[in-house]
Amino acid sequence: MNIDSELGQLIKSLRSLQNLTLHQVAKDTDIDMTMLSKIERGERLPTFEQVRKIAIFFQKDENELITKLTAEKIVKEYGISEITLNAVQLVEEQIMNHLNKSK
Repeated sequence: MNIDSELGQLIKSLRSLQNLTLHQVAKDTDIDMTMLSKIERGERLPTFEQVRKIAIFFQKDENELITKLTAEKIVKEYGISEITLNAVQLVEEQIMNHLNKSK
């Protein structure tokens, strides 16, 4: 399933801006070149570990990239619908309640 991957597009953009080949990034991040290509095209989502390696390689905020990955996993699993939006809002409320109790 091909998804509209903002994360994949961001990775491709970072690579292109630095004039790097897929091979160079794959070698330096220890991510299979075919897998990296599929990630960039939105055919596969990276693992959290792969995102960490990519963040380190491009010196990007790891939390930002993992947040994008998490959002894409939700959309891939549950689709884009009002129900998904309502569920995400409910999760937000639950997290905010938990964080407020932690203070």
